[in-house]
Amino acid sequence: MCIEALHKALYKALYKALHKALYEALYKALYKTLHEALYKALYEALYEALYKALYKALYKALYIEALHEALRIKALHEALRIEALHEALYIEALYEALRIEALHEALYIEALYEALRIKALREALRIKALYKALHIEALREALRMEALYEALRIEALREALYWVPAIFPIAPYIATLFFTLFFLYPLYLGRHQNGS
Repeated sequence: MCIEALHKALYKALYKALHKALYEALYKALYKTLHEALYKALYEALYEALYKALYKALYKALYIEALHEALRIKALHEALRIEALHEALYIEALYEALRIEALHEALYIEALYEALRIKALREALRIKALYKALHIEALREALRMEALYEALRIEALREALYWVPAIFPIAPYIATLFFTLFFLYPLYLGRHQNGS
C-alpha cells in the first residue's frame, strides 16, 4: 500500500505539477494568442472606425471649408458685381451731369446769341430811327431852306415891282399877279409830283 499511496501521491504531485505547468503554458499561449488576436482585431476595428470617423470629419471639414470658400468667392463676386454696378452708375451719373452741363452751356450760349441778336436788332432799329429822324430833319431843313428861298424870291420880286415907275397904273395888279403865280407854282409842282 505504500506503493499505491506513493503512486497516488506521485500521481497527484505530477498531476498538479503538470497541470500547473500545462495550465501556465496554455494560459501564456492562449493569453498571448488571444492578446495578439484581440490586439489585431481591436487595432483593425479601431483603425477602421477611426479612419472612417476621421475621414468623415475631414471630409465634412473640407466640405464646410469648400462651402465657406465658395460662399466667400460668391460674396467676392457679388461685391465686385455691386462695385462694378456702382462704378457704372457713377460713370453714367457723370455722363448725365456732363450732358446736362453741356445742355446748360448750349442754352447759355443760345441765350447769349439771342441776347446779342436782340441787342443787334435794337441797335439796328435805333440806327434806323436815327436815320429816319435825320432824314426827317433833313427834309424839314430842306423845306425850311426852300421856304426861305421862296420868301427871298418873293421879297426880291416885290422889291423889283415897287421900283417900277409910277407911269404904269396897273403895276400893283401885276405885282399881285406875279406874287400869286410864284406862290402857287411850288404847290402845283408838289401835288403834281406826288400824283395828286
